Amino acid sequence: MPVLRARRGSSREHTAAAADRPVWSGFQFFKILLPGMYEEALRLPARFVRELGARRDLKLRLAGEGMPAWDVDVFVGGEHGDMYLGSGWKKFARAHDLRDGYLLVFRYDGGGGELTVTVFDVSTCQKQYVHAEAEGGGRTSNGAGAGRRSLPSAEPSHFAVTLRPCNLGTKQNQYLNVPVEFHDAHGYARRRRVELRMGGRPWTVNLKHSKRPHGDRTAFKYGWHQFCVDNGLEVGDTCFFLVIREGSGGDDDQDEEWEEDDEHVLKVDVRKKSGEFLS
Repeated sequence: MPVLRARRGSSREHTAAAADRPVWSGFQFFKILLPGMYEEALRLPARFVRELGARRDLKLRLAGEGMPAWDVDVFVGGEHGDMYLGSGWKKFARAHDLRDGYLLVFRYDGGGGELTVTVFDVSTCQKQYVHAEAEGGGRTSNGAGAGRRSLPSAEPSHFAVTLRPCNLGTKQNQYLNVPVEFHDAHGYARRRRVELRMGGRPWTVNLKHSKRPHGDRTAFKYGWHQFCVDNGLEVGDTCFFLVIREGSGGDDDQDEEWEEDDEHVLKVDVRKKSGEFLS
């Protein structure tokens, strides 16, 4: 009896079929960030590209509850026609302080074109990101609540805040709470001010300290209002604060000139609620 064999279509037919086939929901892959190979763009695995088909726009979202989505384009590059995460990737990597040796696990949802990213640092543990709440303590990217403290795998060098009405009130009432983990790690209890830098310009912001049942708290206060006005910040914008100069904070018996020369400096990047990125 003759053996029946399925008819093989042309390579063009297979390519067209792959372009029309939706990627699996829950498709996962990982990437290790190697020096010089991810700063401007990130190459996608060939198997994921085949499943992705003709789609050229994606959204990146850090794993955790309430994390904002980042628009990222996909483009063809290199002599082998590899596919890369392009425009938007560099901003995502910079905002989340991604570094050489980190391992990233991507999970694709299939329908909404969204990649959820889980980050593991060089300790091989999941990196926890501190996000400020309008009231109470910070929360981490693994969804820990405001009333709970979670030890980060490394000293937090940054935090993110999505602005709320209390952050943009009247000049007298406007403030921004510093997450507890960030406050403790950088000695904010002994600091009197910080410098915010955005677009090449500096703003000096005084810190307001308060006693709470569960520990001291610090907030950006005087000078924060002017920073928001000068940069056109609105409710719904997300601010990313990154330490670029530590400064010791000084002691009470140190003179003013020394303290000014040893300022604690934070670089600020802003993702507008419209999706535009300012830095």
